[in-house]
Order: sequence, then C-alpha cells, then structure tokens
Amino acid sequence: MIVTPRTRRVALVVVSSALLTAAAVLPAPQGERVLEARRVHLGNDVVRDWPETTPEPQGSVLELKFEGAANAAEWTLFVDQRSIDGVWRLKANGVEFARLKAAVELQTRAYAVPAGAFVNGPNVLSFEPDDPKDDVVIGAVRLVERSQRELYSTRPVRVRVRNAATNEALPARVSVIDAAGKPAPIYYGESPHTAVRAGVIYVGPQGAAFELAAGKYTLHATRGAEWSLATRALELGADGADEVELALRREVDTRGFAAADTHIHTLQFSGHGDASAEERQVTLAGEGVELAIATDHNHNIDYVPFQRALGLSRFYTAVVGNEVTTKVGHFNGFPLRATDEIPPHKLEDYLKIVEGIRAKGAQVVILNHPRWPSHTDSPFGNHHLDHLLGRFDPPLALPVDATELINATTEELEPTLLFRDWFALLNRGVRIFAVGSSDSHTVGEPVGQGRTYFPSATDDPAQLDVDAACQAIKNGRTSIGMGLFATVEVDGRWRMGDTAQPARAGEPLKVALRVQAPSWIRARDVQLFVNGVERGKRAVSAAEGEPTDARFEFALATPPHDAWIVCVATGDAARGPHWPQTNPYTLAATNPVFVDVDGDGWTSPADTARAWLSAKPSDEELRAKLAGADEALRVHTTWAAVEATPQEQRLERARSVLGNARSEAERELLRRLE
Repeated sequence: MIVTPRTRRVALVVVSSALLTAAAVLPAPQGERVLEARRVHLGNDVVRDWPETTPEPQGSVLELKFEGAANAAEWTLFVDQRSIDGVWRLKANGVEFARLKAAVELQTRAYAVPAGAFVNGPNVLSFEPDDPKDDVVIGAVRLVERSQRELYSTRPVRVRVRNAATNEALPARVSVIDAAGKPAPIYYGESPHTAVRAGVIYVGPQGAAFELAAGKYTLHATRGAEWSLATRALELGADGADEVELALRREVDTRGFAAADTHIHTLQFSGHGDASAEERQVTLAGEGVELAIATDHNHNIDYVPFQRALGLSRFYTAVVGNEVTTKVGHFNGFPLRATDEIPPHKLEDYLKIVEGIRAKGAQVVILNHPRWPSHTDSPFGNHHLDHLLGRFDPPLALPVDATELINATTEELEPTLLFRDWFALLNRGVRIFAVGSSDSHTVGEPVGQGRTYFPSATDDPAQLDVDAACQAIKNGRTSIGMGLFATVEVDGRWRMGDTAQPARAGEPLKVALRVQAPSWIRARDVQLFVNGVERGKRAVSAAEGEPTDARFEFALATPPHDAWIVCVATGDAARGPHWPQTNPYTLAATNPVFVDVDGDGWTSPADTARAWLSAKPSDEELRAKLAGADEALRVHTTWAAVEATPQEQRLERARSVLGNARSEAERELLRRLE
C-alpha cells in the first residue's frame, strides 16, 4: 500500500459516498468452491488496523494450487480484497486473465475467468503484484463454475447519449439506480472507452454496452453542471435487450469562458484512489471538463497520449501539472513538462517550495485545501490565521497565486470559513485569488465538480490557450463554481480581476451579477461583499425543474477609500444520486473587482491604514478620517495606531482613535486589548 497524506481522506470519501460503498456487495452464489478461506495480508509492512487478518504480512504473492477440471465456458471468481491501489495480476496457470480492481475498504469483487483458463488436473491460481512492497488483503477466494451472466440472469443494455440541440453523440456519466434506490451492480461494462463502478458507467461518444440483472431501474445521464439531467425508467424482463438513448441540453451559458479542473488524480500515478489513467480520460470527457490539469502527487504526468489513444482529444485540453506534496502543505504547479525532473517536495519552507516549483517552469502555483486535514491542523490552522487582521502566527509568507476555496472532495461543512480566511488576507493586502477544483481520486467522485472558469477567446475545448488560462488564474480574471456559475461586472466595464476607477467617491457604482444553474440544482441566495462585509443579499428566484439564469443589480455608493468587491452565490446540494457530493451545498463566487478611488493604484485596507499613520496624524484627525471608513479600514487603522503604543495604554489609545465601536469586528478588537 502506497501511503500518502491524502490516502485517509480518500478512504473517508469512499465510505461516505453511496455510489462507492455499494461497490461489490454481490449476492452469494450457490455451489462455490473455496480455494482460500483465509483473508491473507500480503506485502512488507506491519499493519495493525485490518481486523480481518494478521498485522504481519504472510508473503508478497498468493499462490493457490488445486485439482480441478477444464472450464469450457466462462466461470466466476469471487475475491475479498482491501487496499488495492497498485497493479495486481490475476493469473491462471501462469497466464494473466484479469487485474484486481481498486478497493480501499474491504469488499467482495467478482472476476470473469475466461474459457480454457483451467485444465483437467492440477491448476495454479496466483495473485502477483508489480510492487511486492504493496500491502493488501486478499481472500477468501471462491470459484463458481458459472458466469455472472448465469448467476444473476443478466440482460444486455446499450446506452447512447446525444446533444439534444445538434444530435451529436456525447460522452457522459450514466448513473444506474435499482428499484430500492441503490446503485446497481453493472456487469460486462468494462472496455477501453468506459469507466465502471457500482451504479455508474461513464460512456464515450460511441455509447456503451453492459448488462444488468432482470428488474426495474432508473438511468440518469449527466455531463457536469452546465448540462441538463436526462432520466429514463428501464424494466428488464427475463428475455430481450434494451436500447436506451438519453438526450442532454446545455443549460448554462458559459460562452466566452472555459471550465478548468486544476486538481485531478489517478490511482496509477498518485498511488491511491481507484481511477486508472485511461478511466480518468473517459471521466473528464464525460463531465465536460475543458481544461484538465493533471496533478498526481509528486509526478509530472501528461494525459495527452492516453487522450489520443482513446480518441478523446476533441473534448478537452490537457495540461501537465504536479501536486507537490510536502509535510507542510500541498501545492499545485502548472504547466510543467512530463520529461523534466519533478519539483522538490522534501522542503518545509513555503518560499523555497514555491520557488522550486516556479524554477521548473510553472506559471501558476496554488495552495491546495488550506484547511485540510482539519481546521486546526492545516496550513492556515497551524499558522493561526487571524480573521480580524489577516495575520499568521507564526508568520507565514504566501508566495502563491491562488488558493482553493472550492475543493469538492474535501469536507468543509462551513463554506463561509474559507471565505473569511480569504477576505482577511485580501484586507491585509495579500493578493491571492480563488480557484475551484474537484481533487477527484476516484471514478465515482465527479471530476470537475469544482471548477475554475476563465475567459477564453475560443469555445472549442481542444484549442484552449494554456498560457492565457494561466495568466487569467494568476490575475484573478476567473470565477469558481460547484454546481453554479457566476460572473460580475462593475459599471458595465470592469470584471473579475480588474481595477475599477470610478469618477469620484460617493458616486453610485452599478454591480451587475449573473448566476446560472442547471435545472437539477436549486440556487438560493446571492451576497455582495465589500472589503469582506456583506453589503447586499438577494434571494434567487428559480422555477422548479427549469434552469436558472438570474441577474441582479446592486447600487453601491463608491466608498471614500479603495476597496474590493466579491459576489458569492449558494444553493442546495444536487437532488438525486447522479452527482454525489461530499458537502451539502452548491456554490459559486467571483474573484475581486478592485476599486481604485483615488486613481493611484489599488491599496488594501491594511496598506491604507499604514499610509495614513505615516503622516503621524493626531487621534482627532484619525477619527475624522475613520468617520466615513468601512469596518475593515477602521479595524486596521486602529490596530496600526496601537501597535507602537505601550501595552498598558493600548486600549485607551484604541478608544481614542476609533471612537464608538460600530461593528462586531471593532468590538472584538477592543476586547482583545482589554
């Protein structure tokens, strides 16, 4: 077992996701022959948290010898397995016939044994790893002299998905739910052009053939949160097959923008999760990701050869990246070259880590999941980020371009926490932008569930300008979404990442916000923040079962000092099993529009406060300046004034500068000084 800092997070996600936990709870077959009753620990490490086996490994290869008969037809092998995250080859008499399917938790998997694999007399069934140090559990192992088709009375199904507007064939995710509302076992669906797990099959533009046991099902087709949901009831009888065609419509208008997932993994190169490199390409096409940045842990991986081999090049632009995984945090860097040496990952100094990533050619460096693995044990938690002043203790330099405010597979039940982190940093003058990503490690976790939308001169996903995309992310000309899509304009001229220069202070600014959602996601509220303080909130009016395209205008008086504007939209979690989510909400946010009131370049509240104090004004003069200032500037100015004041005089000085505390943040500042 290859252990990385993300391994346990992935295990938790698998346990929590209904589409994944159902992975192979198969009906017990009759007439099985037990080839190995034990559950055997193979590998080279002592592992004490596997109760079904011994802590000490019992070898690195499992070889089972038995007397048997030749199989003239397909038979079925059932294997209990745990922690399969590497390549394990199943061989009959020395000939490989299958590879163990990825599995984090203990589960039962079924494997087809092709006709002629066994012979009359002595036979050998072996489980052989590519890496003998890989720690796994294998067994009990049972052989049934019937195929899964016979065991479960399966019937063939063929599914195709098309664009309802153009009739073009589409790659898509198809979720298969049984009559009890649970993910259905899918049989005989594996192919180079599919990615299959219990209850879900990703299909290429050519569609897919698979089999289901006789019964009633509901099929759902999706292609990410920019497309509609197509649903079809299916009843398979004791005989016959079924052809299913599902049509999707593009419901969210992202013209002029392209959707990037900046954080993507494979089992093959990250060493955990369950998605092979080939399966990852199928899922990327099926979720409508347009810019796919490969970020396996400490690997520079190029998706292009896999993409070309599968005929998927027209659906997205692939970029080589790396999740540089260190003891102090994880950093995505891109673009890189697959043939180059990977960035250094054994450093513990943020400045040197980021310097090392940029030295390898990365234009963009992102601090990933800044509150993972917990709010307290994480980059922001370990450095005690202060939401009032945007300071770290101990100090932490953040020479990155962006940080993840959406990471779709990291549990963050309180989305506002990450925004409070970000708002505090912006007010401090840390020019860092927001990105959204999926961090998907598995087939079941929808890749692209978290996205970063960047402006693009082309809507052709195969022709995206990677350099332009990188510059857009570095300069905050992007918005982020998890089920929702939002854009903002100020005075019809300035968009995300721009610096607005209004005519004069006090004149109204018109903030135009657009929020979109597909028909199967319900948007609820939008909020307008100025320097981290909510200045407007509206409910989203949406018709049930219809896509949302809501537009809002906020009239905002130009503040007397520089400021920034961010809009946030929130909504309900996706309804239904077709888009499993780690967190119970949907979300979108814009990056800031900076408002430069005095025309000398944008200045943060903290820097404005320091500039005011450099002129050594009296407390009376400061109070006059602060009379029309917002909460952020009042707090930072008061703190800057008291920093050089003896400890015993700080509270009195703060009251003298601030006057009456008008907000909870100001009252909190005074409480700290008491």
